[in-house]
Amino acid sequence: MPQVFHKKLTSETAVYERLKSAIRKRYIKQGSRLIETVLAGQLGVSRTPIRSAIKRLESEGLVQTSVNRGAHVITPTREEIEHTFEVRTALECLAVEQAIKNVTPEKITELQKLIDNEHTILAEKRMPEYWENNNAIHLKIAEMSGNLVLVAYIRELLDRSSLYLVLYDPFSRLEYSPLAEHEKIYAALAAASREEARTAMKEHLKSSTVYMHLAEDVPEDYISLT
Repeated sequence: MPQVFHKKLTSETAVYERLKSAIRKRYIKQGSRLIETVLAGQLGVSRTPIRSAIKRLESEGLVQTSVNRGAHVITPTREEIEHTFEVRTALECLAVEQAIKNVTPEKITELQKLIDNEHTILAEKRMPEYWENNNAIHLKIAEMSGNLVLVAYIRELLDRSSLYLVLYDPFSRLEYSPLAEHEKIYAALAAASREEARTAMKEHLKSSTVYMHLAEDVPEDYISLT
């Protein structure tokens, strides 16, 4: 595993956040083993916070542990990806419908700022930042629903699907950008159109799944496991 960490960490939460970020940004590839001694050495900590972070990542579905391989980053199947986006579609359509009744000029302005950020990030091809901004857009809409349980489930599903999107990387390899779809969702929310908002969200998540499948045909070494 390459040296990807540069600062010593002082808390279990910090170790967890650093490992999670490294996985999402592909510093640690899908399928890679998470060796406690190696990670502890790179982060300058004992094995205890590493072990705790791995267990937390496992509880979120980002890491799996097996007898023969130990802990390793998940390698999702096509069926798993489809199931994840099916659940996301159901929950995020519900969230955007519930958000309509809570729309305020302030919340719409906050959402607009995130979409403006997306314009800049995509234009400059800053893809690691894209994933964070994309999730922020979806979480902002979920938070507008006022349903904290719904927000928690959507947050977990975003973590899962972020890995899938990074693995298959549809945005940088195909003529597809989610920006226009985000703008449609934004416009429907700004207009307080419940049906249009639901339709826009459903079409957006369907497109993400379709283009991710098309992006499966990429050079083998790009998604090779270590």
